[in-house]
Amino acid sequence: MDTVTFRWVLVVIAVLLALAFYFYGKHQARLRRRSAIDTFTREEIDSAFVEDEQLRTELSNLNQVLHDNELEENLDDIQINPVLDEQTTPFALPDPEIHVHREISICDAERLINYHLRHEDFRLITGEEAEAARRQVGLEPDAQGLLEYRDEGVLAFRIASLSAPGDFANIGSLEFSTLGFNCFIVLDDCENPPGAYEALLKKIDELVRILNIKVYKPSQELLTINDVTSARKKLLD
Repeated sequence: MDTVTFRWVLVVIAVLLALAFYFYGKHQARLRRRSAIDTFTREEIDSAFVEDEQLRTELSNLNQVLHDNELEENLDDIQINPVLDEQTTPFALPDPEIHVHREISICDAERLINYHLRHEDFRLITGEEAEAARRQVGLEPDAQGLLEYRDEGVLAFRIASLSAPGDFANIGSLEFSTLGFNCFIVLDDCENPPGAYEALLKKIDELVRILNIKVYKPSQELLTINDVTSARKKLLD
């Protein structure tokens, strides 16, 4: 084989190889495309189409809204349903009115010790609960319908109701209920104020445990140890 013929043979081989690589590449690309399409179901393709359509619709609506507002409002100043927000603000009911018995209201505050025993949420104490607690603590009704405690026969303190009419005359009735107990000592009528105060604290502790209630000052602030200490010092002076 001469040199010219050999060169033509090499050219033909090169062309055939190039064509082979070209068609092989196209065939592989077709296979990869078909494989990619097969990995998606028709449902997924439709879903993607719907999401795309929804996105376009939402963007179109947003553009329309912005256009209607002439793009003049600052988005940071826009309130969402301001009237509705005001209507859904939690409404706090006022605290019920606490009744002050006349025996307490006529006393000089400086010559009076009184504490309120009630539930934190102003839940009523039923007549049955009050009567059971009265008996357990050893309280007795007096002529005015108040409850009293006597220490060795001597009056220590009395209790009025925090609900009108302020007494416990109908404590045995099914209709009776009260916001709580107003325990008080009138110092000018007390033979032994320090002893009466200690008896008051002891019985208050029993009532708190029985009825699961709390102790408040007339200002409706919770009674603290510091308040008790101050009262004890005042009574000893």
